[in-house]
Amino acid sequence: MTSFRIGLLGAGAVGAHHVRAAAGADGYAIAAICDVRREAAEALAAPGVEVYEDHRTMITEANLDAVIITTPHSLHAQQVVEAAEAGLHVLVEKPMATTVEDCSRMIEVCRDAGVLLAVAHVIHFDPVARETRALIASGEFGDPLLIAHRRSAHYERNSRPAWFFDPVLAGGGIVLNVGTHGLDRIQWFGGGTVRRVSSVVRGREGIDVETDSLALIELANGVTASVVLTSRGTPYYDETDVVMPEVTLRVSATDGLLLLRDGNITTLVEASPGHLRTAFRAQLDGFASAARGDGGEYIDGAYGRSVVSAALAVYQAADRGNPVDVPLPAVRP
Repeated sequence: MTSFRIGLLGAGAVGAHHVRAAAGADGYAIAAICDVRREAAEALAAPGVEVYEDHRTMITEANLDAVIITTPHSLHAQQVVEAAEAGLHVLVEKPMATTVEDCSRMIEVCRDAGVLLAVAHVIHFDPVARETRALIASGEFGDPLLIAHRRSAHYERNSRPAWFFDPVLAGGGIVLNVGTHGLDRIQWFGGGTVRRVSSVVRGREGIDVETDSLALIELANGVTASVVLTSRGTPYYDETDVVMPEVTLRVSATDGLLLLRDGNITTLVEASPGHLRTAFRAQLDGFASAARGDGGEYIDGAYGRSVVSAALAVYQAADRGNPVDVPLPAVRP
């Protein structure tokens, strides 16, 4: 018997990452899985893991300590609230929610219930990204001047589950889903939150969410960044350049951490297919430890809300055709 029982809400691809990461963990386990598609939950459940079709039933009957929420984005807020009110700690996938108001409500309800709220910005636990952040923080190469993030993703019809193309369930397209990874990296590497955004977004005929975007970002500390997201005809790439006074650090999902200096490229950390599982496991270890009061590392709701605020500002700036300032959210004391 494990001392910390976790229920998984949502048996899709990201839910499967959490299940694999939790396998063999010391002191916690995925004890129940819920999905409206019972067959999906059953396919993901190991022997002895309970399966549910209704999350409220799982919350009340499965004797859980915590839940991981990996459902469609617009469902996160209410499900977090229900779990917190039942006394369960929560790890919710990014994007945290689809509105800043929902993010604030999640933070407040979890605080009032005395439970931990963590947001699954898993890049913070990736070995390549962590080494990048450590190098930036060391000051060895000076402070970041510019940050450029580039990411491709499939957003053709039928390229992913149908709910991703539903603007109500998903809350948006490539910006809120994929772009939040880049906005997170920019804030983390740049050492500040997004405060001003200029942007354009583009879609495709017959698709109800945006599929491509370009944004110019200003952080509160003066660092400037760009985000380019595309779904049209390119091979997979996921790269972030951190431009510093004499060098550039490049974080690449396919190439690892590269140091660009004097026209030369040096590999500091090689990419590895195992990094994703390592990151998910470290994220779960930190969440479970923190929830039990043992001081584990996690990404809190305030930070998760800042990423959502930045993503929504991309939409607002594109709609208005003018730069948008990102306001500080009001939170009930």
